[in-house]
Amino acid sequence: MYDFGAPSSANSPARVPWRNHAWAGVRPTVWFLGLTSLLTDVSSEMVTSVLPLYVVLHLGMTPLALGALDGIYQGAAAVVRTLSALVADRLGRHKSVAVAGYGTSAIAKLGYLAAGTAWPALVGVVVADRMGKGIRTAPRDALIAQHSSSSHLATSFGAHRAMDAAGAALGPLAAFGILMLAPGRFDQVFVASFCVAVVGVAALVLLVHAPPVHEPAAPRTRVSVALALRTVAAPGFRTLLIATCALSVASVSDALLYLTLQRTLAFDATRVPLLFVGTPLCYFMLAGPCGALADRLGATPMFLAGHVCLLLVYVLLALAPAGPALLGAFLLLLGAYYAATDGVLAAMASALLPAHARATGLSVLATGTSVARALAAVAFGAIWTYRGSAQALVVFAVALLGAIAAGRMLLMRGLATTPQRSGEP
Repeated sequence: MYDFGAPSSANSPARVPWRNHAWAGVRPTVWFLGLTSLLTDVSSEMVTSVLPLYVVLHLGMTPLALGALDGIYQGAAAVVRTLSALVADRLGRHKSVAVAGYGTSAIAKLGYLAAGTAWPALVGVVVADRMGKGIRTAPRDALIAQHSSSSHLATSFGAHRAMDAAGAALGPLAAFGILMLAPGRFDQVFVASFCVAVVGVAALVLLVHAPPVHEPAAPRTRVSVALALRTVAAPGFRTLLIATCALSVASVSDALLYLTLQRTLAFDATRVPLLFVGTPLCYFMLAGPCGALADRLGATPMFLAGHVCLLLVYVLLALAPAGPALLGAFLLLLGAYYAATDGVLAAMASALLPAHARATGLSVLATGTSVARALAAVAFGAIWTYRGSAQALVVFAVALLGAIAAGRMLLMRGLATTPQRSGEP
C-alpha cells in the first residue's frame, strides 16, 4: 500500500528515513537503469545547456524563438510517447522499447552537426532527440516500478533520479570545458555528446537484466487508443493527471529561467551553461531524501511542497536584489523543486496503475505534462518579448499559486479515498 496522506502511526516521524539504510531496499536493476540515465543525461545536458547561448546569443534570435524551440523540445516527445508505451505493455518488452528510445536520441546527436545554423533543420533534430526521450521514458519508469517493492517505491525513483541529476550536472560541465578550450566550437560539443550517449545505450543493453514479463492475471491487450483512455479513467489517476497538468502549465522551463537570471545578474553570458550544473547538484543531493520522506510522510504533501519551491523561484527573480544570495537561493530552490516532484510524481502514478498498463499510464501523464510545459514555454517567451521578463514572472507566479491551491484540493480529496495498487513484495 502506498500512502499519499499523513504518516502512519506505526512510523515515528522523528526517525530520519535515510539514516536507516532506506536506499538498501533499492534493487540492482534500478541502479543500473540509473547508470544508463546518468550517462544519457551527460550527453543530453551537454546540448541542452548550450542551446540558450547558441540560439539567443550566438544566432541572435529573440526570447520568443527560444521559447518556441523549448516548447518543441518539451512537446515533441508527446508524438510517440503513448504509442511506444502501448507497445511496451502489449509485448511485455519494456527494456527493448527503452533501448530503441535511447538509441534514437544518441543518433540524433549527430544531427546537430548537420543542422548548423539552419532553423528548420535545428527544429527537426530537436524533434528527433525528444522523440527518443518520449519512446524510452515510460518503459524505463515501468521497469523501475516493476523492480521495486511497494514500501520503497518513491525511494527507488528518488535513487534513480539522483543518478539522473548527477549526469545532468556533469553534462554542462563537460560542455563548458569544451567551449572554454575551443570557444565557439559547438560541433565538438555535439560529437562528445554522441559518444557518451552510445556508452549509455551500451550500459542498458549489457547491464540491465529485464526479460519480457507477462502476468497471468493481466491478459495481453491490443495496442489501441482505447487502452490509453481506460488508463486515464482509472480510479484516482484522472485526478492526478488534471492536477499535474494544471501545475505544469504554470511551470517555466529551465532555459528561460536561466536566461532571466543572467539578465538580472548581468554576468558573462558564456557562463550560462554553468547554471545547468548548480540545479542538478542540488537535485542530486535532495532526490534521495525527498523520495524517502515521500514514502514515509506521504507523496502529495511532498509534491505540492516542490511547486511551492518553484513559486519562490519566481518571487526571487521578480523581487530579490541582484547578488550572490539570489544565485544561491535560485539554484537551491529549483533543485528542491525537481527533487520533490519528478520521482515522487512517477511513484504516485505507478502506485495507482495496474502493472500490465503501467507504461501506458506513465506515458499519458508525461504527455500531458509535456504539452502543458510546451504551452508554458511559448507563453512565457511571448510575454517576455512583448511586455518584459518582470511581467512574465508576475503572470506565471499568480498562475502557479492558483494551480497549487487547486492541486491541493484535488489531490488531497481525490487520492485520499483511492485504493492503491499493491506492488511487488
